[in-house]
Amino acid sequence: MAALQASDENRSEEALRLMEQCATEGDPVACYFMALWYRDGEGVLASAVQSEHWMQEMQRIAESDNAEAQWELGQALRYGNVFPCDVRRANYWLERAAENGWGEAQHQLAWYLETGQYGYADDKQMAEQWYQRAFEQEHPEALYTYALREFKGGTITEKAIELLKRAAEKGFKQAEHVLRQHTH
Repeated sequence: MAALQASDENRSEEALRLMEQCATEGDPVACYFMALWYRDGEGVLASAVQSEHWMQEMQRIAESDNAEAQWELGQALRYGNVFPCDVRRANYWLERAAENGWGEAQHQLAWYLETGQYGYADDKQMAEQWYQRAFEQEHPEALYTYALREFKGGTITEKAIELLKRAAEKGFKQAEHVLRQHTH
């Protein structure tokens, strides 16, 4: 994103202009950064009013069934980095994003169900359903998870190699590492 590059290069006015343009066009990540920048006074004068405006805009986009916005809003609520930490609301938005097809949300929800984290009951069967949905969308970490399941007695199989390659092509570094280890 050009706005982040401009910010990294200390071109604050350009970064703000570019980020605001993206946020105004409905980019939920840009809304997040606008809220964060105004909250912290990063490259702009700190403004609680402007920060709140962009947080509300992000929520409005999420409420319009934008899966990416739902995912981002859930993350912001889970970790309390822009919104106050609220795990119950974070779970709500995570589930909405997963239901709306956001692969990262599907994979994360599966993990929480598998491990019983963040208020989720340990439910292996439901976790497997969400892993499957993420896998069907070619989510890189889900591909990696399924590849590891294809190892037989610690030995890599052709199916595992195929899945690891697909995950690596999508930028999942751990898949690249496992491929290098097992396919010199």
